Amino acid sequence: MTNDCISMSMDLPLAPNPRGKIVPKVFSEQQLEEEAIRLSEVIRQPKRWTVEHCKTIAPYTLEINQLKKEKDVYLIAHSYQTPDIVYGVADEVSDSYSLSKSARDAEQQIILFSSVRFMAETAKILSPDKLVLHPSPEAGCSLSESITAQDVRDLREKYPGVPVACYINTTAEVKAEVDVCVTSSNYLKICENLPGNKLIFVPDKFMGEHLQNSLRGKKEVIIYDGVCEVHALFTGEKVLSWKERAKNIGIDLQVLSHPECAADVLEESDIIGSSEVLIKESIRLGQEGMTDIMLITECGTADRVMAETKQKLNIMGTCVMCRHMKATLLEDILQALREPRAEQIIELDQKIIEKAKFSLDEMFRYAEL
Repeated sequence: MTNDCISMSMDLPLAPNPRGKIVPKVFSEQQLEEEAIRLSEVIRQPKRWTVEHCKTIAPYTLEINQLKKEKDVYLIAHSYQTPDIVYGVADEVSDSYSLSKSARDAEQQIILFSSVRFMAETAKILSPDKLVLHPSPEAGCSLSESITAQDVRDLREKYPGVPVACYINTTAEVKAEVDVCVTSSNYLKICENLPGNKLIFVPDKFMGEHLQNSLRGKKEVIIYDGVCEVHALFTGEKVLSWKERAKNIGIDLQVLSHPECAADVLEESDIIGSSEVLIKESIRLGQEGMTDIMLITECGTADRVMAETKQKLNIMGTCVMCRHMKATLLEDILQALREPRAEQIIELDQKIIEKAKFSLDEMFRYAEL
């Protein structure tokens, strides 16, 4: 099926070009043509990811996939990575919780995590004996950078005995100071099941406010002041404006939002959930004839919906990209696979690993109750 079934009201940026700092191997014209067609067909955005453009990146995907086999590397990518990574070279693509489990359970002894730093650290915590590569050391996270281990210790001193739950978007050092980690797919379930009638939630203020509303009358939730710089850009006023404009032209707009958004955004949303939930629900809505949707999250989610739906969808809204997630290009992955630099190899203090692993193990335990 061609991409003619996708009608887009969301403007997406041009497909990224290689920087040209890493020269890939030489492949035959036939190999390049076949790979370019494969990439264009699986990405399913032929106007943005033309066969000609895919031909320029084909040498990178071909060599990366060769090196993965030769070196027995498991390549994991978050949904916010660009489509050439997600559909060109990744062995698994998902949200934080699923990728954490994949990192823990992978048979391969080398894991390359195409994502931001805290995710690669999480893989190292869960697989301390494996070599974990992070191709873009500069790719951080505004949430992760909003809180330190000392901040958590200060909160513990201020609220002695109160359990501390942290969003997985945090450093290894922060994870080592808390009782349990959570992700956007399990934070409600885990926090509701924590002992006592009070909890501290860090660092995401908006997710914390959603917890406060959801657990009102059951638990007091003490929150921190961190935000995701991407999701903080969305406002309830903007969402309401889109809904009213759609209604005026006879469109029943379905709004799907990530819980890192502010409370006024979530109030205007029909579905709230992790990246994977938003993707699955978008596809389900299309299958049920509700084809006008708006995704309130990083627009890599829209890339995945377009690639994976079989329905005609009209995806509306504004594309907001995470500069950290989009820092990684195919050539970064290729370079890390060929000969990783020291800063691309995740190294953590053993004591930090042991303490942080406890909070992650608790996440798995609570999530699977």
